[in-house]
Amino acid sequence: MNRRLALVALLVLGGVSTAEDKPAWEQLSDEDGIKVWRREVEGSPVVAVKGEATIATPIAKLASVLHDTSRAKEWVCSLGEARVLKVVSPTVWIEYNRLEAPWPVSDRDFVFRTEIKLDKKQKSVTFELKSVEEPSCPPNEDKAVRGELVASTYQLQALEDGRTRVTVEIQVDPKGSLPKWLVNWAQKGWPRATLENIRDQIAKPDVQELALVKDGLAETAVVTTSVTK
Repeated sequence: MNRRLALVALLVLGGVSTAEDKPAWEQLSDEDGIKVWRREVEGSPVVAVKGEATIATPIAKLASVLHDTSRAKEWVCSLGEARVLKVVSPTVWIEYNRLEAPWPVSDRDFVFRTEIKLDKKQKSVTFELKSVEEPSCPPNEDKAVRGELVASTYQLQALEDGRTRVTVEIQVDPKGSLPKWLVNWAQKGWPRATLENIRDQIAKPDVQELALVKDGLAETAVVTTSVTK
């Protein structure tokens, strides 16, 4: 059997995995305009969770909430500290977050890279977050457990009526000795709580549209040159 025939045989017999082999999303709830799903992840004991809602606000205003680290504590659940460690470009930065946990569980902290991707044609914006190593990270003096943000996305889609559909997805491993079944049970509430908090945050009168997104998705895009976040 030549190599081409061997490859065909493997595909037919299922010896080569494809994107379609991924487990399907299992819907957990659909209440108050928020849908929530979970999905098993091959090779990992920690599941991924996803949520979706449509919010009555322009996409650039919703993006502003996600972009503004200084007000993250107002809407991110259990967030005790958030700061930018390094600005790489107007659309990429490294951030430190510390989540407060009830005694006797240790706090968790995360160091992750955030990248904003704009799609002018589709009128969409994606925030992609993933754990990284960063030398400027503050020292872990009081023994918080360094968790891993395996992958997280905030997908914003502008709708014709001025609203924005937001889809949030996360797979996070808090590490430490927490049982994975308990982690999975706790994380299934993350999408709903996050979307509810974003909805409340967007209603505050001081939230402005993010110029980076507003200009970037405009018919005539304006290039943003500032790297100050």
